Amino acid sequence: MDIGSHTARLLIAQKTGPPDHYHPLLRKRAYTRLAEDFHTQTKGALQPEAIGRALKSLAGFASVTKRYGVERTYAVSTGVVREASNRDEFLRLIYERTGIEAKVISGEEEARLTEKGVRHALNMGSRPSMIFDLGGGSTEFIYGEEDSRKVKSILLGAMVLSQKYLTSDPPNKESLEALGKEVDRLLRVSFSEYPCPRNDGPLVGTGGTVTTLAAMIYAINTEEISPERMNGLILEGEQLKDLFARIKIMTTGERLKLSGLDRGRAD
Repeated sequence: MDIGSHTARLLIAQKTGPPDHYHPLLRKRAYTRLAEDFHTQTKGALQPEAIGRALKSLAGFASVTKRYGVERTYAVSTGVVREASNRDEFLRLIYERTGIEAKVISGEEEARLTEKGVRHALNMGSRPSMIFDLGGGSTEFIYGEEDSRKVKSILLGAMVLSQKYLTSDPPNKESLEALGKEVDRLLRVSFSEYPCPRNDGPLVGTGGTVTTLAAMIYAINTEEISPERMNGLILEGEQLKDLFARIKIMTTGERLKLSGLDRGRAD
């Protein structure tokens, strides 16, 4: 289980033999929106409504694992949970309501796990690359050569920044410009000490945001989205610019009519 800032995910898998190889049996996700009002009300605290949504979703996950006879459960919290002043209370509530012992992992550990998954899924080996995982509350970067790999976790998340800047529907030009400047600033400050080396390796994105962008560009219906269908798709810069130019002037309702975008991500 992955308890993120916007989405909780469940993967149930069965070991099929040496070396450690697992066959996926079930994948589920729930939009908990844990980052909702994280910075706008009680600063740096998970809000009661968001906690309630997460607990309900995780209770559902726990019931599914029982039906499948799961023998061992791994649950990690990432994103805004790392920063939350009430994170220990949240983890306690998870255990009391569901029996799930979740732990918070650092941005660096999240990034290293992400890298393992990406390299395995795309059969990349150890070739140089820039890998990023854009989430609801943070973005992790892994880049450089194998013997000098660098890991960076930045408080740059789709949901947190949307709540802070995109307060109208559709967003106005000034809000979009302010958001763009903030993203540029965060990246510039974060990589000023350790600049990204230029190389010929691929830029690889993972996570729900990137998956949704790919689904929209390739007009893939949400029910068709799966790792087998999405892994390895190429997104070109011009395609992304064209998509952004179209959707930034749409209302949430208008965006919902686009293939690949589900209701939990439309705003």
